[in-house]
Amino acid sequence: MIDYAEKRDFLRMPIDCELSFSVEGSTKQYQGNVINLSSKGILFTSSEKFESGTTLQIVLTPSNSTTSPMEAEVVVARVSSNEVLFEIACEIREIKA
Repeated sequence: MIDYAEKRDFLRMPIDCELSFSVEGSTKQYQGNVINLSSKGILFTSSEKFESGTTLQIVLTPSNSTTSPMEAEVVVARVSSNEVLFEIACEIREIKA
């Protein structure tokens, strides 16, 4: 048995849904797909690359129509590439009502 201690404060939950987002102060919209979500962070894929520290306004649209979309302000923590898409990890700064 492998002994592994989770180092995150909040576990990430796998989610498969669409995401639209824009860079703070811009009206240009981008599209992505959510990989996972926690109470403090989100990981999603996009065809666009963004630098660490970039503030984004996101709208997460659940596939279940009975669940309302989630709007939030996030800051890019890190970006990695899987040769097709960029995986963008962000810290959630504020969830909007």
